[in-house]
Amino acid sequence: MARPEKHDVDYFPFYVKDGKTLFILETQYGCKGTGFFTNLMRFLCQTPDHYFCINDESDRLYFFAKVKCDEVSGSAMLDIMAKTGKIHTHLWVSGSVIVSPDLLLSLSDAYSKRKNSIITIDEIIKKYVSAPVNEVSAPVNEIKGADNTQSKVKKSKVKKRIGFVPPTIGEVVSYFTEKGYSTESAKKAFEYYNEAKWYDSKGSQVRNWKQKMIAVWFKDENKEKTDERTEFLRRHGAVE
Repeated sequence: MARPEKHDVDYFPFYVKDGKTLFILETQYGCKGTGFFTNLMRFLCQTPDHYFCINDESDRLYFFAKVKCDEVSGSAMLDIMAKTGKIHTHLWVSGSVIVSPDLLLSLSDAYSKRKNSIITIDEIIKKYVSAPVNEVSAPVNEIKGADNTQSKVKKSKVKKRIGFVPPTIGEVVSYFTEKGYSTESAKKAFEYYNEAKWYDSKGSQVRNWKQKMIAVWFKDENKEKTDERTEFLRRHGAVE
């Protein structure tokens, strides 16, 4: 009888030699970085098809509870993992989808005797990432009349959709603290715009989130206290 389909695993390979990502996380976050890395990989192994989207607030709260990490630090560490390629950069930045190409590759042997094959990155991308502009319609010189207008509208919508990539909460917090503003005000700013799908109070879509923070949120009452500022700089090696 054929084996039933299974889309999770009971283990993941953990190599003794330090990799770039784990080294960076441990250097910046100590044991917290090690714990986050291993808990994330354990979580992805137990999750069907080994990927998880945290765009929805309830899913985000569930994820950080499962990996036993606060959202601010966890988001910052996910940003690092995206930069090193340990999680897929475009899926994380554009859709808040967490998936590790390295993990999928390391688990491929576990799927070799199964009825179903392991999911691919391309399959995940199709679920969460819109088609590129040049795949939306045929070239302009092949379309006439009203169809040409429709094609332009489609292109315009796609360009508008991919023109702005919302920041993660980790990016907003880092930007605020680097400029001398408090973590609390950064979280408030992120929650304000995230709940509004990154539209401002006038109903206009935010185009440059850093510029928006400078114009609206960088005020004296949102500045970081001196001791908090010093501690942040000390943790990042800016002061002795």
